[in-house]
Amino acid sequence: MPVVTVKSAQVEEKLIPSSGKIMRSQTVGLELGNGFSLPFRVGLGQRPAYQPGEYDIDPKSFGLSAYGDLTLGKYVDLVPVGAAKPAAAKP
Repeated sequence: MPVVTVKSAQVEEKLIPSSGKIMRSQTVGLELGNGFSLPFRVGLGQRPAYQPGEYDIDPKSFGLSAYGDLTLGKYVDLVPVGAAKPAAAKP
């Protein structure tokens, strides 16, 4: 499972002039397992910044496009590595 690394709790804010809204995000890295990471932004909305550490991507952040392609939602939720995971439903 790929791991997301948060190196800094710094939040980037960008003013959208047409709406007057402020977009808040945080840059994190997706560890590819070959010594490299792929940086990407995690939208925060009004949520607090993620603290430095290692995280998994919450499965509820994934979805499917109209064509069946795997996508990520507007807001990607991160779960600390080693955090208790919900128990699987029994059939």
